[in-house]
Amino acid sequence: MNNITININGKAITLYGSKAIIQNEKTIIENLELTGNESKDRLLIQECIDKNKLKSDILYDGNSVYPFEKIIKAYRKLQKSGTLDGLTKEMYHFFIYACEDIAHYDLQGFRAYYNNSFRELENELLSHSGLWTRFSDRDNIFRELKIGKYYNERDYINIDKIPLNKLKAIIESCGWKAQIDTDNYLKLSKNINSNISYSFNIDVLNYDVSRIMRNMNYISNSFNTESYINQMVMERERQENPPTIREIVSAADIIKHSLNELNSDVLYKCRLEIELNKDTYNANTVTKDDEYDLGICG
Repeated sequence: MNNITININGKAITLYGSKAIIQNEKTIIENLELTGNESKDRLLIQECIDKNKLKSDILYDGNSVYPFEKIIKAYRKLQKSGTLDGLTKEMYHFFIYACEDIAHYDLQGFRAYYNNSFRELENELLSHSGLWTRFSDRDNIFRELKIGKYYNERDYINIDKIPLNKLKAIIESCGWKAQIDTDNYLKLSKNINSNISYSFNIDVLNYDVSRIMRNMNYISNSFNTESYINQMVMERERQENPPTIREIVSAADIIKHSLNELNSDVLYKCRLEIELNKDTYNANTVTKDDEYDLGICG
């Protein structure tokens, strides 16, 4: 790979790429009003990368300047998928260098370490309050994605602007059926095995997402596997093709796990929906003084 270094106000700026590309993009960088103030210069170069769709890898004083739009777009794709299947080499380098992760040997090892789960990567590495940087281009990205020192801001995203039909779609994307009946109830149901299904209702007459989430959290916390097993065993006598005891016990554990997972997944996807469509929702974060606490983790 070819490279070329230019010096502007005592700062070395190096471009890596094909000879034709770096020669052309060198001129673009030289025309920027760089002052030698690293914080301001990095943001100018980052903006230039996005505006001109530069293809070079650019280092400022020996450290990479990351494109904003490209990183945000790739990160959002991983968020939506929930896995690391779509992890590109560029994003892998962003995580290990910009986010200072060392829990891997290569890209495949990176996926394996986090069990191919993007949520696990966020929770273990990107949620860390100590993940901060003096590099303004990285900080700009961290702020937009609410990672590192900005991660806790996710707790204050106002999800109440999400309409009921969209919430229904989010719930269904989490593996549950959702149906709104004429009595203003949202019925959630899930097939557990060939003989057992589970469902519950939530009143949506006075609709807002945070209240629904609190009700879902209450249902999850209130579900008692022993009580459920006892109830299902007693009901076997009145059923034509009753489930086996083994099926009932297994179903109780699956239901408990599914309820806990549903709460976490729906909250995460609601917050992501707002972040992905800020202009549509005209969403604003609420302040910590507004007591917006759902009592569940995302």
